Amino acid sequence: MSQENHRLSPIITVSLSRPGQVGCEHIDPACISDVLGEPGVVLWVDVQDPGPAEVAMLQEEFGFHSLALEDVAAQRQRPKVDEYPDYYYVVMYAPLPLQERSQLEIEELDAFAGRNYVVTCHRGELDSLRESVLRWERTEPELRAQVGFLLHVITDTVIDSYFPVVEALEDQLDEIELAMFRPRAPFDAEQLLNIKRSLYTLRKAIYPLREVFNTFLRRDQLIFSADTVPYFQDAYDHVLRLLDTLDIERDMATGAIEVQLSVVSNRLNETMKRLTVVAICVAILGAVFGAWGMNFTTVPLAHLGLTGFYLVVAGTLALVGAVLAVARRLGYW
Repeated sequence: MSQENHRLSPIITVSLSRPGQVGCEHIDPACISDVLGEPGVVLWVDVQDPGPAEVAMLQEEFGFHSLALEDVAAQRQRPKVDEYPDYYYVVMYAPLPLQERSQLEIEELDAFAGRNYVVTCHRGELDSLRESVLRWERTEPELRAQVGFLLHVITDTVIDSYFPVVEALEDQLDEIELAMFRPRAPFDAEQLLNIKRSLYTLRKAIYPLREVFNTFLRRDQLIFSADTVPYFQDAYDHVLRLLDTLDIERDMATGAIEVQLSVVSNRLNETMKRLTVVAICVAILGAVFGAWGMNFTTVPLAHLGLTGFYLVVAGTLALVGAVLAVARRLGYW
């Protein structure tokens, strides 16, 4: 989970939706108290790189529990949803752009959802949140007036941002599997290990979201209207799709390792067969030419001159050719 190279100065963005308003209005953070109590208003407060002053401001303006704010400051929480009397505290993780040949990194996103507001806190910029702003601003005023729909837009956009990452990892796995069977193709064990770790990171971030959306789908919750239930159901289906795909890719990664071990073993066997054939041929050559003329007063066929030499060489090569022919027939080379 990367927290390096992040902007140190906090950035607070406040977006406001009023009844019948075509677009969203952006206001100064100092005006939160003035508009929070207005009827029909839906407020989205996004806090990037929150510090102690921002945490204190959230507690003063919204009355969040100190334990929840402590989790926001500490980071590294597991994905979850905590229910408080007037709001939900949601923790999830958004993927950072996947770098080539590197392990996936994710960033924690904390969200508070009350009756007419959503507060998000995170470290650094998140592409999925920028997309959430655009989606919320394009929404029809009737839906934009529901805080449950705003939370759905944020969570659904984060979940959707996982799909390109999962597809990229699947493509990398396919390339690795195809490269295994290419002759003399190098096997990139480091890349496969990065893929396995990325899949583990994805599952750790996505699996607990089932519990989160099950909470939002309960009929007895009092914060979100019943009109938002189908939207949370849709996001829940996306979570299940991701988990199914991750399970398949984890099996593919494990299978790729087993296949690679089998390929290496088979190639080693083929190499040993070829070396055995070479050893036999060398042994024949060594036996003939090494023993020729030994323990003889007169070298055999010496009276034929070069003809005798050629006969010996031809006979030896014929014997080597016979060995190669048998080896070829047996599939040793």
